Amino acid sequence: MLEIKHLKTIAAIADQGSLVMAAEKLFLTQSALSHQIKEIESRLGVRLFIRKSRPLRLTAAGERILETARSVLPLMT
Repeated sequence: MLEIKHLKTIAAIADQGSLVMAAEKLFLTQSALSHQIKEIESRLGVRLFIRKSRPLRLTAAGERILETARSVLPLMT
């Protein structure tokens, strides 16, 4: 199960296109953000990002999770 922080992480990376910029937006280190991504992917059993592209791109699974994040996050504020 994903937590709200995980949805915020995915949305921030998708919006910023880079781990460095997303980490700054979330007030995290790049290392902490990388660990969070690995945790999310491990929980879900799928890759969410194509890491060899710049900017970072979402996989199909990542796109589906991002859609969920975009629906849920506005309800949380």
